[in-house]
Amino acid sequence: MQLVQQYKSIELRAASSTEAEEILGFSGITPSRRELYLPVVLRSASGSGFVLCRSVTAERGGEDPVASDLECEDRSVIWSSRPQP
Repeated sequence: MQLVQQYKSIELRAASSTEAEEILGFSGITPSRRELYLPVVLRSASGSGFVLCRSVTAERGGEDPVASDLECEDRSVIWSSRPQP
């Protein structure tokens, strides 16, 4: 497992149904709880992978990769999603 805090030329998207089944199967989450998670695919020049999210928000702008001081950051939301049970 590799944690990347800054991605170069990132592609962020909800997983396709085929990818989602594979990701959820790999996760070990029981089928009855899978509807609570949104499988998200990340691809970039600095690393690729997937995450399971309860909700996801992608923002543009700012310098702090973990957004520890949001009041000082100039950011705009470009994508937001959550699972639809």
